[in-house]
Amino acid sequence: MTKNVGIKTIDDLDSIPQILYKYRSWDNIYHKTILTEKQVYFAAPTSFEDPLDCKNKIRYDLLTDEDIFQKYLSDSQSINSNFSNSEHIKWAKKHFDKSPLRAPAKLKKMQEKKFEEYDERIGILSLTAEPRNSQMWEKYSNYHRGFCLGFNSKSLFKSLGGGGVVDYVKELPQIHPFYSYKEQHYLQVFKKLEKWEFEKEYRTHIFSSSTMSKEDRIVEVPASSYNCLIIGAKMPKKQKDDLMKSIPDELSHIRILEAEIIDGEVCIESL
Repeated sequence: MTKNVGIKTIDDLDSIPQILYKYRSWDNIYHKTILTEKQVYFAAPTSFEDPLDCKNKIRYDLLTDEDIFQKYLSDSQSINSNFSNSEHIKWAKKHFDKSPLRAPAKLKKMQEKKFEEYDERIGILSLTAEPRNSQMWEKYSNYHRGFCLGFNSKSLFKSLGGGGVVDYVKELPQIHPFYSYKEQHYLQVFKKLEKWEFEKEYRTHIFSSSTMSKEDRIVEVPASSYNCLIIGAKMPKKQKDDLMKSIPDELSHIRILEAEIIDGEVCIESL
């Protein structure tokens, strides 16, 4: 079974925002390093506010007994190239009879284990195309007291290995077990519910063959990928001075901008 799920990566998009942004809080020592150390952090899905983000399960329950048997028959043909037809059928039946795909309790346990491994091995970096979103400043930048960094999108995604735009939907799609790995991965990582559409998110990710430590999730970004720094409209002067002094020499080229709130709207002006 196959289906075109409309995978959109950065290379596929006709129009990519020139700059993508990351909102941060200067009060958080870990948030500061995106500026002071040129580091970004690839978070695990279990740390996300959205309880469904990257957690849309593959729907093994949609498989019929015939689907399951055919799966094992196909597996045998791939693994046991020297088998006769009758040996392939025997091998498939053996695995079919004890398959966790036919036992709900075992299937639930298998999916929990798979997600635990997935969560430990994948890291997501979330960015946005919108630097003037008051809701984002409040939620992710300490109620306008933080800062926002702008990155040259193509340079950033090239250095990090690519990425894509998040697609917002009314209902998360069913992910069929027979979809390709690429299709399953796209539907899990790049589909979110419409309630999060205000974020206008783009994201990139890393994946490891083994469990990642917190240190493994930290990646240094090339200085050339940095475009601008936006200071929050309500950042106290002491923190603003501290922030300005903390800009490393490698980032002396970036534009320094300041946000203002005018008639309830976020406006951004050059300093």
